[in-house]
Amino acid sequence: MVIFEEVDKLLSSKPVQFDIFCLKDYRNCIDVIKQLKRLNRKNIGIEIKIKDIRNSTYANDIGRWIRCIKDVYKFCELTNNQLIISSGANSKFEMISENVFEAILKVCDIDPQKYWKALNGWLFLKNKVYYDVAS
Repeated sequence: MVIFEEVDKLLSSKPVQFDIFCLKDYRNCIDVIKQLKRLNRKNIGIEIKIKDIRNSTYANDIGRWIRCIKDVYKFCELTNNQLIISSGANSKFEMISENVFEAILKVCDIDPQKYWKALNGWLFLKNKVYYDVAS
């Protein structure tokens, strides 16, 4: 899968093909969502990493981060895209448990069962696309 992180090149004259957009700037979440709307693409994964908020030095960033997750989830529900919340771990010490993931989902008003089912379906679809192309 192709992961894309550069917000500035999202709407360039040459369309960028990617599967996952990694949203790093949760402070400008609404602007990024507007740019993604202009792309008018479906089945994009929009990844938000827990690591990004873990490294934050400002207390009010947690509220912005949660608001960003809620906004992205709403956008994904309306546009047939997929929210991906990941640990962003670079080592086994940065990994987080399923219970923590589910607690974050609940704080963001996302039903964990619905989220995991949708993510599984999205991954299956992406796997099928790449498998069928390779065959």
